Order: sequence, then structure tokens, then C-alpha cells
Amino acid sequence: MQVRAKDIASFLGKELNGQDHAVIKPCSLDRCCEGGLAFAKKFDEQIIDKLSGKQDLTAIVTKEYKGKLTSTYIISDNPRLDFARAVHEFFVPEIVPGIAASACLGENVSIGKNVSIGEYSIIGNNVIIGDSTKIRHHVVIGDNTAIGHDCLIKSNTVIGEEGFGFERDEQGRPIRIPHLGKVIIGNHVEIGALNTVVGSTIDNTSVGDYVKTDDHVHIGHNVQIGRRSLVAACAEISGSVYIGEMTWLGPNCSVMNGISIGDDCFIGLGAVVTKSLPDNVVVAGNPARILRNNK
Repeated sequence: MQVRAKDIASFLGKELNGQDHAVIKPCSLDRCCEGGLAFAKKFDEQIIDKLSGKQDLTAIVTKEYKGKLTSTYIISDNPRLDFARAVHEFFVPEIVPGIAASACLGENVSIGKNVSIGEYSIIGNNVIIGDSTKIRHHVVIGDNTAIGHDCLIKSNTVIGEEGFGFERDEQGRPIRIPHLGKVIIGNHVEIGALNTVVGSTIDNTSVGDYVKTDDHVHIGHNVQIGRRSLVAACAEISGSVYIGEMTWLGPNCSVMNGISIGDDCFIGLGAVVTKSLPDNVVVAGNPARILRNNK
């Protein structure tokens, strides 16, 4: 797709500095291309040199660059965010709504407007899918699951099947604890590829609005994840965990069952969280320890 630099600036509510020219595609600063759109999230003299002479490039940059670039640029308080917004608006291809012929839908399924369901996906009974939600290929959605509007469920993810809950009988044999609850996923949620979001035992497993999970994430039964939290790749959240709003769970971290993590926490790479945490803390290590406030 091709768009004018002035149209990008106008969309972002910013002023265009330099020549208005065609923008063909997004690019990185390391691989600037003709008609590219790039961003620099912080000031660096080397970036000025790198952009020197790139008359056909549009860069979204911080205010420190003003008057120092010969290329076309847009001043932003948050270049990375505005770059993401511009790419979403002008360069992400539209997904045509529809249900693939190989998809299998159960009984009493409620599907909103402009929903897309990919090849070989399985949708169970009594499932609700909100408007403009995208379900990619080979996804399994268990019975009684509710998914909000404007969500993305990536390929090979399983939502709403039984979790790992057993109790041993008198002979030591593990007896499965029935999982009779359901999964409720809010609006604007993204669930990565190869995720498992487990159905609850009695209460619901819930994922709040604007939560985003990376690929290879496990969310156990009865877990509740608060709004706008982010969960990075290979994180494991054991059963009955409560996670507050705006919290970050780093790659390969593990969270012990039954504990609570507050709002605005930062869980570091590979951390093993064995105790409940208050709001606004940064933790790391095995076992995880509080390092400082997250402010």
C-alpha cells in the first residue's frame, strides 16, 4: 500500500516536517528503504548520521531531533506507539470475515459480525464470539467459552478444555477433579499461538480486556488476569492465581498456584513466584524477590 507522508502526520495529529512524499512500507532504521516509514524512540547522534541524505524516508522521532534531520520527520512524544498506530492504519492488510469450510462449529454457537474463523478450527457448544474477533487456524474453543469483541486468537491455541487437577484416593490413584466452569475472555484480547487457557473447576477462568499473551503461554484453571496485563512467551500461570491490572509477566516465569499478584507489577525473566505480591513491585529470581518499586 502507498500513502502520503502528510496523511500519516494528519492521522497522528502531528505536524509534518520536510517534504511530503510517498510512503510505501514500514522499515527499520538499520535497513532504511526508499519510501520507508521508520521510528527512533530516543535521541542518538548516530541516528542523525544514519538518516542523513535519506530524503525519501519518513521518520517518527522525539522532539530532540527537531531541526537536526534532513529527511522528512514527524515529532512524537512516543515514536514507537505512533509508529505502531500508523502501521496498523495504513499497512496491515484487512482480514476478510468468514468461516473456513474446514472449521467445525458445535450447537448453539453465537457469532458476532465480521468474525473470521480459520481452517480446521473447532468451536464447541454454547460458545459466544464477539464482533470482529479473529480466530486463526487449528484453534480449539471448548464448550461454554465466551470471547469478547475485537479479539485475536492465534493458531494452535486451546481454550476451555480441562485443567490439571487430581486428588488421590485411598489406593493412591489420581482421581480427576471435574472442571465444570468456563473461560471468559474480555474485549480487545490477543491470545498467542500454542497457548492453553484452561477451563475452571467451578468458578470462571477469566482474561480481562486488552490483555495480550505471547506464544507458548499456559494459563491454569480458575486464573484471573486483570485488564491490560501482558504475558510474555513461555510464562506458566498455575491454577487459581489472581493477577492485577497493567502487570507484566516476563518470559519463562512461573507463578505458583493460589497466589495473588498486584497491579502494575513487573515479573522478571525466568522468575519463580511462590508468594503473593503487592501492587507496584519489580521481582526477579528463584524464588522471586522484590527488588524495588515499579515507579
